[in-house]
Amino acid sequence: MIKLKLLFSLFFLAFFAVEPLVTTSAQTAHIKTRQIYPRTLGTVPAGTNPVYSGINIVARGMLVYLTADTTGGVNTFTWTLSGPTGTTTILSSTTAQNITFVPDSIGNYIIGLTVNGGSTDADTFYVSTYRGVTGNVPNCSNCHSSTFTSWQQTPHANIFKEGITGELEVAPVNGQQMGVYSIARCAKCHTTGYDQSANNGNFGYLSHKSGYDTTWAATYTLQSGEYFIPQGDTTAWNLLSTNTAYSNAAPVANIGCETCHGPGDGHASSFGNVSKISKTLDAGVCLQCHDAPTHHTIGTYYEASNHATMPLAGSHATSTSCFPCHSGSAYFKYTKSQTTPGYTSADGSQDITCAVCHDPHVATNFGLRLVPITLKNGYAVPTSIGGNGQLCMTCHQSRKNIATTITNVGPYYGYSDRFGPHHGPQADMFLGQNAYQYGDSSLTGLMTHSSVTDACVTCHMANIGSGNSPSHQWNMTDTTGGTPKDLVGACVTCHGPITSFDDIKASADWDGNGIIEGVQTEVQGMLNTLAGLLPKDSTGAVVSRIADSLKVKGQPNIVKGIYTYYFVTEDKSMGVHNAKYTVAILQAALKSLGSPLGVSVSKTNPTGFVLSQNYPNPFNPSTSIRYTLPKESNVKIVVYNVTGAVIQTLVNGVQSSGYHETIFSTNNSGFQMSSGIYFYSIKAVSLDGSKTFSETKKMVLMK
Repeated sequence: MIKLKLLFSLFFLAFFAVEPLVTTSAQTAHIKTRQIYPRTLGTVPAGTNPVYSGINIVARGMLVYLTADTTGGVNTFTWTLSGPTGTTTILSSTTAQNITFVPDSIGNYIIGLTVNGGSTDADTFYVSTYRGVTGNVPNCSNCHSSTFTSWQQTPHANIFKEGITGELEVAPVNGQQMGVYSIARCAKCHTTGYDQSANNGNFGYLSHKSGYDTTWAATYTLQSGEYFIPQGDTTAWNLLSTNTAYSNAAPVANIGCETCHGPGDGHASSFGNVSKISKTLDAGVCLQCHDAPTHHTIGTYYEASNHATMPLAGSHATSTSCFPCHSGSAYFKYTKSQTTPGYTSADGSQDITCAVCHDPHVATNFGLRLVPITLKNGYAVPTSIGGNGQLCMTCHQSRKNIATTITNVGPYYGYSDRFGPHHGPQADMFLGQNAYQYGDSSLTGLMTHSSVTDACVTCHMANIGSGNSPSHQWNMTDTTGGTPKDLVGACVTCHGPITSFDDIKASADWDGNGIIEGVQTEVQGMLNTLAGLLPKDSTGAVVSRIADSLKVKGQPNIVKGIYTYYFVTEDKSMGVHNAKYTVAILQAALKSLGSPLGVSVSKTNPTGFVLSQNYPNPFNPSTSIRYTLPKESNVKIVVYNVTGAVIQTLVNGVQSSGYHETIFSTNNSGFQMSSGIYFYSIKAVSLDGSKTFSETKKMVLMK
């Protein structure tokens, strides 16, 4: 018995002695750089610029921010540093989770990390100095001549010059156009590596050491920390090239290659050693400047977007079948070659960042990485449609060809694990393509917003953030005030002075409830009716996966209805992207399932007067104007210009109740009409005198 107790005790002690080792094995940590922007700093001390893009090629004297990215309940950290011979650099802490260091010598610095005495990691930082884009030999232009030539045309290449020559921010002062600029504040982002205290070849140090940072503005008026410079006055700029005392600062004036790629002296002097320069798509490279209140708030909006927070996870994290859309580096490769992009599983770690969509070396079209687009049904999108919005269409399209998805193959009609269009068929919807059309070829190509020049971009980036920065959040609903607010600024041009999407009324009572409501409300009503005719899964949602396929076995119209339901819901606009196509395919789906809404919603008796926005708008030479009469009425519709002169009377007489349409054409107006804003108005009085209605809307002629 004593022996048994002893054996049990030994087993007990042995088991719990090894148990902590099992726990430790699950504890991991990785060294990560911390990207630091002006917004996150709040205030920046005078003379310094302690932002950090997060790259591993850093300048001597630059502040580097690190963190231990952990899993498994890590609670102790041990950091180590080894650097070049003679360095006196130390870590801000050897035991904290977040640390910093300032390298003081040229060469490699190796940072080590151990957590809980177990898991380890190490990272290498190469420290160099700035060389500049011109003057020194070799420089960037010697080996990268075509890229250098292209970069010279970008705003980055000349932004400091524009600032000190009065061209950047211009306003009339006492009858003269004056620029406003401050080296102390503006130059920290408008030059290369600005930091007055770090001797590493950056503009801030060289301009301060030589005295240029004060003498450049000696003749200009100072007010509230900013100098007023006559527009086009090149005196201050010329000092950099004509005064030898300041000439060393000239190669790093403006935003040069090293601002994004890191200090390049080691790279240039080692015959292009790629380990001594950085090439990354990480957002920190751009946001070190483009997330700076009050003038540059793009980063604030971008970081609130789905693009910034959509990395793949779990079994899909490195799935090349999800590329190029779920990987920034995969999309970058795709823009270089659509046929042989060369994806690898390693591409899965790159988020969708600024440089994924914009090439910073290209001046035209915001550097957008546009490529030819072909939808999964084979439709090649013409370059004349969608403009810059074609960038969005590259990924925001269905992953399926509906013609081959719904087929009578076996009992399941091609029912796959993900039967819908896979979350983002916005391009298909906008273009009127690739939905199931129930044999009606006339639906193909129906478009509501064909005249919108840049498609997605025109509307989703119309809302300007602080500092006059286009919003890169892309949402059309603002929730910052607690109560959601529709952002309809882009819609006003065509739809008049509306304040919400609900103000954009449908042309008929599409959902059959007896009331003509907003487009989104009407579409949602139709969608609800369709959902009621379709089978549900265990959660009450319309079935969408192969596990539910027995519920639709032998019922092709049910399968088609399910696809239509998800095609509309995954578009997420509830008809705004393309009301014509949305309503047409929903009506076809409802008709196939025996719903009276699918037979003819246009015959539903209207309950109120409606004057719809003309379509298309802008227009040339003709446009359609729809209107609704609840009762037989005396109707007059007139088109006139901004001075009130009548251009044409389109309708003048008694009309029956129902839905009506009239066409206005500049060819029939009898006037020589130029591009611009015009108005059309309706005045209707029911014959029994019980109802009157008048309304005016704006339309745009664009020749």
